[in-house]
Amino acid sequence: NCKKLALAPMVRAGTLPLRLLALQHGADVVYSDEIIDHKLLKAKRVENKILGCIDFVLPSQEVVYRTCSMENGRNVLQLGTNCPERSLKVAKMMEQDVAGIDVNMGCPKHFSIQGGMGAALLKRPDVAESIIKNLSQNLNIPVTCKIRLLETNEQT
Repeated sequence: NCKKLALAPMVRAGTLPLRLLALQHGADVVYSDEIIDHKLLKAKRVENKILGCIDFVLPSQEVVYRTCSMENGRNVLQLGTNCPERSLKVAKMMEQDVAGIDVNMGCPKHFSIQGGMGAALLKRPDVAESIIKNLSQNLNIPVTCKIRLLETNEQT
């Protein structure tokens, strides 16, 4: 049976509490909300012994990403990026704590498009291909991408 139930990436909704709730209600895989590569590169991996989880924390003490053993093997980080090298640096940093990396190539938000990320990558297939190839050839976890349908099947 290939049917899988997934909590898809959603802006400001893919935090640990919702991911855990989705898993408790039958989800097979859960996605974080999009986290930009620049932000993750500033974060430090910290073992949070009080909560029993792994946090990626900025110098300001903001937790950028949090995971715990209850979602091991089922949590996918959705990454906002426009750079093959930077995306790999982040993915390597996160590889031991996530089940996969999903490159966001579908977000139409102004911030993402303006930064050459999200749906903007669909207009630059060479960059999109380079990101996916670089990640898939250098990671030991699955790499996927979320895309947006374009005007025609051929364009998509």
